[in-house]
This record gives sequence, structure tokens and C-alpha cells, in this order.
Amino acid sequence: MGRGNPESADAIFARGSDIFIADKLSDLNKQQADNSNIKWVELRSKNGFKKFYHILKELNIPCTKLTGNLDTKIDSILNNLFKN
Repeated sequence: MGRGNPESADAIFARGSDIFIADKLSDLNKQQADNSNIKWVELRSKNGFKKFYHILKELNIPCTKLTGNLDTKIDSILNNLFKN
């Protein structure tokens, strides 16, 4: 949802989302999501992207844990995702 737009977190409740990935979430948004059993990832937090792996595992969605540094692997990851 909207980068740096705290109101965008309201959409997770209005749309009945099960998972929410955001640049930044307030502590209140995180608490509300937890209380509503909505899984969330805050990308701005240190290693926040790693939480996504744990959510996928919890939901029994096949995935591979990232090893190494994301900054050095991101180009390769994106190229694999968007191959035609």
C-alpha cells in the first residue's frame, strides 16, 4: 500500500485482508492487525522483508529462505520473477 501513507493501513480492515505488506505501519496498526489475525510485513523495519518468509511457511506456501544479502541478490530475484 501507499509508501509513507499511514491511512493506507485502514484498507486492510476495510477489505478484509489476510496479509498486509506495507512500507511503514504504526504501532497501533500492527496491534490492530494482530488482534484481527491479519499477518503483516513492515518493509521499512530492519530485515522486515524476512518476516514474509515466516508468513509463507505458516500458511504452508512453498518458498525458499533468502540466504545472504538482499542488496546483492535483488536484481537476480527480480529477473527470475519477471521472466517471460
